[in-house]
Amino acid sequence: MNMRALLMSENFHKAMIFLGVIGSFITIIMGWGGMDFLVRTVVKKMLRLVPGSITWNMWKTIPIPVYLKFNIFNITNPEEMSQGAKPRVNEMGPYVYIIDYDKHNFVPNEDDDTYVYQDSKTYFFVPEMSNGREDDMVTYINLIFVGVSHVAHDFTDVDFILETLDTMLAEKGEKLYRTDKVKDLFFDGVSIQSYIELLEDPLVQQAGDIDLPEDFKDGKFALFKGKNGTLDAWWEVHTGIRDHREFGQLVAWQNKSKLTFHKADSCNSINGSDGTLNPPFVEPGISDLFIFIPELCRSVKWQYDHETVAHGIPVSRFQFPDINTPAEDPDLWCFCPHDDLGKCDIHGIASLAACYQGVPIMFSKPHFLDVDTTVRKQIDGVNPDQKKHGGFIDIHALTGVTVQASVTMQLSIELVNWPAMPSFANASRAFVPFAWIQQEATLDALNMFLIRMQSTFLGLWPFLRWLNLFGCLGLVGIGGLLVYNGRKGSRTIDIAEEENKEGDVDQELNVWIKKFVK
Repeated sequence: MNMRALLMSENFHKAMIFLGVIGSFITIIMGWGGMDFLVRTVVKKMLRLVPGSITWNMWKTIPIPVYLKFNIFNITNPEEMSQGAKPRVNEMGPYVYIIDYDKHNFVPNEDDDTYVYQDSKTYFFVPEMSNGREDDMVTYINLIFVGVSHVAHDFTDVDFILETLDTMLAEKGEKLYRTDKVKDLFFDGVSIQSYIELLEDPLVQQAGDIDLPEDFKDGKFALFKGKNGTLDAWWEVHTGIRDHREFGQLVAWQNKSKLTFHKADSCNSINGSDGTLNPPFVEPGISDLFIFIPELCRSVKWQYDHETVAHGIPVSRFQFPDINTPAEDPDLWCFCPHDDLGKCDIHGIASLAACYQGVPIMFSKPHFLDVDTTVRKQIDGVNPDQKKHGGFIDIHALTGVTVQASVTMQLSIELVNWPAMPSFANASRAFVPFAWIQQEATLDALNMFLIRMQSTFLGLWPFLRWLNLFGCLGLVGIGGLLVYNGRKGSRTIDIAEEENKEGDVDQELNVWIKKFVK
């Protein structure tokens, strides 16, 4: 049978009807609930931490580039600041580092559906992306000296002791400011030998046992000291195998299910993820996004902002929330390290003293963005910009994948004009910024392409399902019409053949009659 005959056959037309009916049935199922079920099932299957899977490998090493950018506030009038002038700063940087992530020492916990592991980060300087070199010299607020002044006033209010402490440190060269290399400040360490010698002084030892924080005992201080290329914290995370809603959610940090820094369990809770994984099926404006940030010693609830498009992908944008006071949000009382909550009354800035050995390090958004204006008036040279300094995370709602993120925070310390300490007596009270840090990441091109194609298809699916349904119904109609026409044509041919047969008989009869007559 040739192709034309096959296409004109009734069996082929019946096959068209059959396929159209089946296609219509499948389209109705998939178009009105089935596709959503299928997609959600595939997403749940993909987003699980199973060793050897694509998700596992991406989570383990984080193949996309993650950048850490340091911006330092260089004090341009250090001597004048010491004599009471308003601190004047200019921003140096950014000094950009790319982070090489890895995870080690995996221990499965099948009973709780979790994995325990240890992470490591290695930082590599990226000169072509940086505005400066690692050996740049920077003049900054002396965090240790200022911190010691606060701790000393918490320890005693005897003026003679405070003045003696200040004099001993001043004789060792300590001032309200210091100048060091950028790399030493962040990684290699700057000398704090003065404080070790102070604690070894017999006069100080008579005051009792004063322990230097473990990180300082080698005589060095750096913001990321001991965290470059070394094994760091222990984490425990849900795999999402049993419950997709728990995917990537933290169970413990440093083998503890709760922190011990703050006054109550509500502030010590470890909520959310470490920022690399999020559960799928985010409901914009409804789903909470918590990220645990060890440097802030707390879990931060990011604030849903709006729906937008990033790199051609529809995303839900979450922003770093306002930093409220206990008066504005009573649930935050336990983050205040003071018994008097009135000492934590400045909007936009919060203390980290509880987790930094009592040193009154403060955190805020960069350049005191969204901080009470009285704080910004204490400093010359800060210029807050929402687009530049406001942190955000863009999440693809269906998969929970972070498409792009920019997490920012600023570290500052409060300079107080302590009357009993000569080095501080003439200074103006101010929150002096030290540095602001930005961590940026963008999803790799391949995964962005796959998510973009998925989003495009699902966006067109409401139209495609109707198009497919009409196409299938049209196939049924055309097939039925061809069968009908085929059968009608067949009956016409049969009638014509009968008439032809009758005509042949009449013709033969006439011939026979003529022969008989002759």
